[in-house]
Amino acid sequence: MTVSKIFRYTFLAIINSLIVYAIPLTLTFESWFLLSLIIVIGILINLVYFSDRFLPMKWILPGMIFMISFVVFPALYNSYVSFTNWSTGHILTKTQAINILEDRVYTPENQKGIEFDMFILQDSNLDFYYVANLDSNNILFGKAVSDDEIFTTSYANHEPSLFVNNEFITPDGYYLLSGKEQIANSTTLQDLSLIIDESTRVQLYKISVFGASTGRLSSTSQLYTYDDLNDVMINNADNLPCPVVKDNFVCDGKEIEPGWRVFVGGENYRKLFSNQRIRGPLGVVTKWTFQFAFLSVLLCFVVGLFLSMILNKDGLKFKRIYRAIFILPYAIPAFVSVLVWKGLLNPDYGLINSWLGPLYEIFDIEPIKWLTTKESARSAVLLVNTWLGFPYMFLITTGALQSIPKELIEAAKVDGASGLQSFWRITFPLLMVSISPLLIGSFAFNFNNFTLIFLLTGGGPPIIGSDVAVGWTDILISFTIIGSDVAVGWTDILISFTYKLAISGGRGNLFGLASSVTIIIFFIVLVISAISFRYTKRLERIYGNI
Repeated sequence: MTVSKIFRYTFLAIINSLIVYAIPLTLTFESWFLLSLIIVIGILINLVYFSDRFLPMKWILPGMIFMISFVVFPALYNSYVSFTNWSTGHILTKTQAINILEDRVYTPENQKGIEFDMFILQDSNLDFYYVANLDSNNILFGKAVSDDEIFTTSYANHEPSLFVNNEFITPDGYYLLSGKEQIANSTTLQDLSLIIDESTRVQLYKISVFGASTGRLSSTSQLYTYDDLNDVMINNADNLPCPVVKDNFVCDGKEIEPGWRVFVGGENYRKLFSNQRIRGPLGVVTKWTFQFAFLSVLLCFVVGLFLSMILNKDGLKFKRIYRAIFILPYAIPAFVSVLVWKGLLNPDYGLINSWLGPLYEIFDIEPIKWLTTKESARSAVLLVNTWLGFPYMFLITTGALQSIPKELIEAAKVDGASGLQSFWRITFPLLMVSISPLLIGSFAFNFNNFTLIFLLTGGGPPIIGSDVAVGWTDILISFTIIGSDVAVGWTDILISFTYKLAISGGRGNLFGLASSVTIIIFFIVLVISAISFRYTKRLERIYGNI
């Protein structure tokens, strides 16, 4: 067997092992789309690499798989999420939610048992342990766990050896908590239980400063039972039926968590445009997003073109040194530069206001409140983004200028054209032919420039006096829902708007609503890019007219 075949079969063995491992996981989470994708990819890989007939596909297939996995699938999945109620408390399937609810237990009043001495220990991992002294022959010892851990922990052990002559002996590796320490940890301790069997446990009942505390033996029962026939959850504690209301079981008018995800159609999109608490801030953010993206591209382009025109002059000394200096901001990671600028723009202790201090005194004006007012925050965002973006524009315009035939400029001079006329009639049109696609790409990048907004202003400052808390630098991706209000900053753009919806919601993460915003962003950028590229095709005809 050749080395290539050994490598091939080893590779296939690893891939097939991963597929076999992944299939049960997708079945557990009932992710049917992902299951289908894994099976299709698995069949394609084995079909192509086990056969010599598909030689070209052996090189194309990996790229296709990566494209499907990291581009196509996330886009399709995001679209699917936008049509669901996916959010905190509604992440699981209905089956998973039912299983969690049926695992919950309660202690009926008539099943609370006897009280007895109980000792509380702690090990080196700071885990708590209970020692229940039921009687001289029935002493229980084990790790105390919360309700969430009840069905995953081991049961208590019978340990009569912990007592000698009715005196408690602390076992090796454990530390006996004093009364004061028990009081300090009382909230945690009273939420923990020592599990004896599936229905019986020991809980801390009363803490004593002197000697042993008091424990209580109680029998637990299943709190919820699901009636599959009627699709109702029964609350066994109160003997109440809990019917399904949309995406939750509801008991006595109160929703039981967790709920489950369901298909809601266009509800998220309707909410974006019909709910005034969302629609108003969304309009503010969308307007600023367009302004921010356009001005960012314009300022970076103007500064970059100006510098490249200067350095393109013949006879200028130290060109390489100047170019190296201008490229430096591009070489430093963006997030580092943003954090440095945030410190520089501090209105009280920042270096910029320190430098401008004499001017403030000469003109008798108040220091600029960088990042704290609408105008100053938005100006700061554009300033920092220009600093970060002009080196890129400097590089591409320098290359484009050097590609323009000098004969055209010389011919224009012979015909009597001034330098300004030569620039606007020859240099600039030819320049736009080369860099227009890059300007479009830069617009799309700044439209979703999350890093700058998030690190520099966090979307703030907030809009004071608004019915909703909106920030002056919020773009769509920094939009936030807090409770029933929408909290957006004046510097938030669409992408930071979306982040806050998905991650920072006051009542939980609103993944479905956030996904609907990303779909809107996609179509906005798509339309703008399509129009722009159509315009660039018209620019290409310039070459034939010169």
